[in-house]
Amino acid sequence: MLKQRLISALILSIGIVSLIFLLPNNYLILFVLLLTCISLVEFLSLRLSTLLTILFVSFSLILFYFSSLPSLNRTFISLSALTYLGLFFLIISFPVSKNFLQRNFIWITSGIAIHLGFFSSLYFLISQDESVLKHFGMDIANRATLLIIVLISVLMDSLAFFGGKKFGKSKLLQNVSPNKTIEGFLIAMTLTPIIILLITSTLVEKNFYQFIIIIIFASFVSVVGDAAISLFKRVVEVKDTSNLIPGHGGLLDRIDSHLATIPIFIFTLLLIS
Repeated sequence: MLKQRLISALILSIGIVSLIFLLPNNYLILFVLLLTCISLVEFLSLRLSTLLTILFVSFSLILFYFSSLPSLNRTFISLSALTYLGLFFLIISFPVSKNFLQRNFIWITSGIAIHLGFFSSLYFLISQDESVLKHFGMDIANRATLLIIVLISVLMDSLAFFGGKKFGKSKLLQNVSPNKTIEGFLIAMTLTPIIILLITSTLVEKNFYQFIIIIIFASFVSVVGDAAISLFKRVVEVKDTSNLIPGHGGLLDRIDSHLATIPIFIFTLLLIS
C-alpha cells in the first residue's frame, strides 16, 4: 500500500507541477476549476444524494464565476478563512460537535465555502500580474509562489507521517485523525518552516519576520485543513472520499490540507499588504 501510495503521489506531483508551469492562464484556471468541482462532488456525495450533489455543484459553478470579480474574490477568500476558524473549534470539540455537523445545512455551506475559497485564491494567484509576495520584496512568479504554498502542506504531511511512524507515542487528535501524533506534529512544525526558509530566505528583502510568521502559521493551517476533512469523514464513518487515486482514495483526500493552506495564506497576505 505504501509503495502504491508513493508511486501515485510521484506521478500526481509531476503532472500537477508540469501543468502549473506549462498551461496558459485561462487553461490553468479551467484545470483548477475541474479539480475544485471533483473535490466538491466527493465532499457533498458523502452526505447527499446524487441529485442534490449535482444541484449544489451547479449552484457553486455560478459562485466560481463571480469569484473573477475583485471585490467578491476577496470576500470569498475571507469567507473560507472564517469557515476554517469555525471548523477548528468543531475539530477540538469532536465528538461533542458530531450532531451539529450532521445537519445538511452545515455540511453544504461548509463544503461550498471551503471550495469557493480554494478556487478564488487560486484565481487570484493566477490572474495577478505582479508578485503577491512583493510585500517581502520577493520578485518571483505567482506560480512559483503557489508551489511554495503547496510545498508547505506536502512537507507538513510527509514529515508528520514519517516522524509519527518513528517517534510517535501520543495521539494528537484521537477522535478525528487517530494516526496523527503530537511528536509527528512537532517534528513537522519545526522542520517545515526551516526547509521553506532555507529555500526562500535569499529572496526575502524586507519584512523577514512577518514572512517567518506566515510560514509557521501556514504550516499549522495545513494540519487544520487535513483534520477538517477527516472530521467530516468521521461523521459519516468512511475512510476515503472515493477511490479515484490508487493508494490515496479520492482527490479530496489528497488536497484536503491545500484547501485550507492556499486561501488562508492569500488571506493573510491581503491583510498585511
